[in-house]
Amino acid sequence: MPAFRNWMDRLAQRPNYKWVVVGLLFFAGFLNLEDRVVIFSVMPLIRAELHLTDFFVGALMSAFLWTYAFSSPFAGYFGDRISRKKVAVGCLCLWSVVTICAGMVTSPAQLMTTRVLLAVTEAFYIPASLAIVADFHAPATRGKAVATLIVGMNLGPIVGGAGAGWIGDHYGWRPTLIILGGVGILLAAVLAIFLRDVKVGASEGVVAAPVRGAGIGETIREIVGTPSVVAIMLAVGIFALGAWMLITWLPIFLYENFKMNLAQSGFFGNLAVTGPVMLGALLGGMLSDYVGATQPRRRMLLLLGFYALALPWPLMFWVATGPGIVLTAAFLFQLCRALGELNSHPLIFELVAPEKRSTAVGISNCVNSIFGGVGALLVGHYRASLGFQTVFGLVPVLIVFSVAGLLLAYSRFLHRDLQRRATRGTEAQTNPRP
Repeated sequence: MPAFRNWMDRLAQRPNYKWVVVGLLFFAGFLNLEDRVVIFSVMPLIRAELHLTDFFVGALMSAFLWTYAFSSPFAGYFGDRISRKKVAVGCLCLWSVVTICAGMVTSPAQLMTTRVLLAVTEAFYIPASLAIVADFHAPATRGKAVATLIVGMNLGPIVGGAGAGWIGDHYGWRPTLIILGGVGILLAAVLAIFLRDVKVGASEGVVAAPVRGAGIGETIREIVGTPSVVAIMLAVGIFALGAWMLITWLPIFLYENFKMNLAQSGFFGNLAVTGPVMLGALLGGMLSDYVGATQPRRRMLLLLGFYALALPWPLMFWVATGPGIVLTAAFLFQLCRALGELNSHPLIFELVAPEKRSTAVGISNCVNSIFGGVGALLVGHYRASLGFQTVFGLVPVLIVFSVAGLLLAYSRFLHRDLQRRATRGTEAQTNPRP
């Protein structure tokens, strides 16, 4: 054991260990998103067995997202106060246990309970994991590192959605959840062994000041008191509304309207929604670092520009009459969203102090989840009267507001907010807290 510990210590000191960290978090992110959306790939089976209504199906996702929203700022603050490794490993283990429990439910109330518990346990992961990445990766590689994590998270629904559909067609929906939970527990053990902590702010050549001084209220006020950060979070949240409409309802829509089987609807539905996010993350990560590593304002221009390019695709979805056009419209909407959104976290990390980054991600997740829950529930409420395509086709109205907010932030607030952050960083290095 001492020999292994020494080997791990030497591994953690190597320059490329920062990519080992990204690789470990890649697989945890795979399960993070897959475990929360997998039930919608087999939802027709769950609906038949537990007698669920459309509104209840929408409420399952909304309950998850709103609980996730409420938990996220506190989860992020937690990740700024204790070992981020312990947070990431602990929540992975806990949400995997909840996933196993979800495979054993016998009533709608029990299923809803597991969704709430899953939201609480998963809320801790993304703030801690992205803050870990920011601590290991300087701005020159931060976009690519975040992109790799996004690829992992979105690969889960594609691979898992098809696999869940196949298992559902042949063996029922319960084995999928139990198997996924078991894999998560094993992965948590791997992360506990191979993931190492690093001091906050280490990637920028400084160690952040001790974090005991700022309470959660003060921390949140500082973050939401930065206009550029607020504009970014609101814009990303509006796009989350449309994205979670697709994540929740597209596989069911394909299954019911175009007579696909569960494996087909799970694969093609999730491929159209998460496939472009992976592609956009890979391309967007390289582009973001190339354009904005030394000029953060350019990341805002990329975010704004790609979001504007997303405007036509919900309208195309609205008038689509076949599965090919539906899937193409969903794909292009998500691609534009991903190419833009990849810039949001690297930009927020430039605007927020290192010891507050996990909290900032938690607040961002809170906003995303509130909007996403509204989107999932709106479709559940209006699907019978207006139709899924019509509800999603109204998303461009909101996109106009998000782009306008980003343009206002870029023209009036971003330069000032970046200067203020740079000034505070210099003062923190010159006069560190006791």
